[in-house]
Amino acid sequence: MNSTEEKLYYSRQEVAALAQDAKDGKPDAKQYIIIDNKLYDVTDFIEGHPGGAAVLLTHVGKDASDVFHAMHPESAYELLADYYAGDVEPAKPVDKETSNSAAFAAEMRELRDKLKNQGYFNSSSLYYIYKVLSTLGLCAAAFVILYLWGKTSTLAVVGAGVLVGIFWQQCGWLAHDFAHHQCFADRSLNDVLVIFLGDFCQGFSLSWWKNKHNTHHASTNVHGHDPDIDTAPILLWDEFASAQYYGSLNDEPGTFGRFMAESVLPYQTRYYFFILAVARISWAIQSLLYVLDKGSITKSRRLTAYELGCLTAHWALFTAVTVSWIGSVSNMFLFFFISQTVTGYCLALVFALNHNGMPVISQEKAEGMEFFEIQVVTGRDVELNAFGDWFMGGLNYQIEHHVFPNMPRHNLAKVKPMVRSLCKKYNIKYHNTTFLKGTMEVLNTLEVVQKLSMRLSKKAF
Repeated sequence: MNSTEEKLYYSRQEVAALAQDAKDGKPDAKQYIIIDNKLYDVTDFIEGHPGGAAVLLTHVGKDASDVFHAMHPESAYELLADYYAGDVEPAKPVDKETSNSAAFAAEMRELRDKLKNQGYFNSSSLYYIYKVLSTLGLCAAAFVILYLWGKTSTLAVVGAGVLVGIFWQQCGWLAHDFAHHQCFADRSLNDVLVIFLGDFCQGFSLSWWKNKHNTHHASTNVHGHDPDIDTAPILLWDEFASAQYYGSLNDEPGTFGRFMAESVLPYQTRYYFFILAVARISWAIQSLLYVLDKGSITKSRRLTAYELGCLTAHWALFTAVTVSWIGSVSNMFLFFFISQTVTGYCLALVFALNHNGMPVISQEKAEGMEFFEIQVVTGRDVELNAFGDWFMGGLNYQIEHHVFPNMPRHNLAKVKPMVRSLCKKYNIKYHNTTFLKGTMEVLNTLEVVQKLSMRLSKKAF
């Protein structure tokens, strides 16, 4: 905390200068963020931030008020007080475009407060009890099938593999809900469910997921900040990524680098659906390696041990069931392949629809846009029936989820018309489409970027 002798009121220009010092790497430069016109020195807090360091680093020197309110409970203000460094002059719109974005944000804040007062952020206990039990029922059904017929029927092995794959996908959606603290007022109860459904049932680390996902929410589709669109050298989603990747190649790149640049990335639409098949096992490996290397997101040794124990138990149970209840080695591999690929496709197809193929924003442009506008223009809503809502875990209301991430999924459809109406009022592009059209938009984006990669490849070599 700053002493009383230090300056306690800052202009926006002064805050920008302090932020520039940090960006330039000046000795003793401190990291500041603005929340509700107050300046906070988070230099010593970044590594201990419960939501991960990356999300804070993307907002150093910026007004993080809307991000803070979207992702934190009221109790977080108590922690903020320890890092108070002074007051900041209110922000002033500087041009018509910024004013429109600011006016839209102001009404979105009013809508958020109104919805909180009307109970839209309160979850239904019965709904989530049903969701958890019905999801666990998928796993139970798969295990019963394997126990009864796994040693005698290949068809039973296939069916069980599909059920386990869907079970893992649905665990992912539930873990996502609990990790956003949509369900319980007591956040520790949400974390318990995340570790059970995420680490143990699904095999994905809570800490790995939170570190990525919180940053994604804070800087959605912002190039260089959002980890969800940083998938080079496997897939390139925009011209920024393509230019950056090819620009990073040395004058004499290695065999692998040249192979990817010349023979792989210019043809990414051809292998895109094959990549989705291995998405689940790739994420599971990444999450395990994250915990082994970095530990838990809170730096707690106890949580690290708990996560590693749950991840180990996940794979131990999966292996035990596979070996004990399936009659042949070939069917064991078949079960592994089907369960992994079904989850890969069921997760990745949904993830791609959320934001891929939507505008990617430069860091410079993002600084001139309000949080709410960024969330809307980079998201894609998907019109579906009740089965589609279940399959996508409510993420088909992606725009509503991003402007109100703590709202329970069962209320997102109710607020969609309200959000859409405000977007129309302020001429903020709101994209609503079908599952098939959205998938085609994703493929079209990959095709546009691969053509650019082809040109850059020919220029480079």
